[in-house]
Amino acid sequence: MARISMFCLLAAFPALLHAQSLEGFWQDIARRILFDRSAPPAYAFGKWTEIDQDQTYPAAKEIRRSGSALEVVDLNYDDANYEVKTYRAADDSVAFVRTTKWNGCAMHHRCRLEGAEMACSLVSVCPHEGKNVVDWRGEERYARRASCERDGKAQAQGIPVKCR
Repeated sequence: MARISMFCLLAAFPALLHAQSLEGFWQDIARRILFDRSAPPAYAFGKWTEIDQDQTYPAAKEIRRSGSALEVVDLNYDDANYEVKTYRAADDSVAFVRTTKWNGCAMHHRCRLEGAEMACSLVSVCPHEGKNVVDWRGEERYARRASCERDGKAQAQGIPVKCR
């Protein structure tokens, strides 16, 4: 009986480790805007908006091992127009920047595990009159998915993604 219990524990160990790491696929489930440089004066900031999980363009990310470190693949964005660089990563947190090649805007992400979810704070910085200015700030919450894959070619809204 002890051998069966030990076997069950060892068999479940990889799943337990995976649950404690950001490694895997993530789909956004809610987001909120905290600041927008071009928002009208009466705009209400800070309200969480739940995201339709069957949408065509979910914000979807894959966080995977690259050697001993984690790297982020931002599945909605193609390499021809965007560059994604992971600059800090641990099992429970990751920081990366996605830069738009044609205009120099950069979306800075700082993400961390919060229970079963991944919580990210985002800051968009864009060049304006020779200086980098904060254009937008927000937060996103993500749920773990078994898989996410690109489902087509880049379009105006990005690359369609399907998550399961």
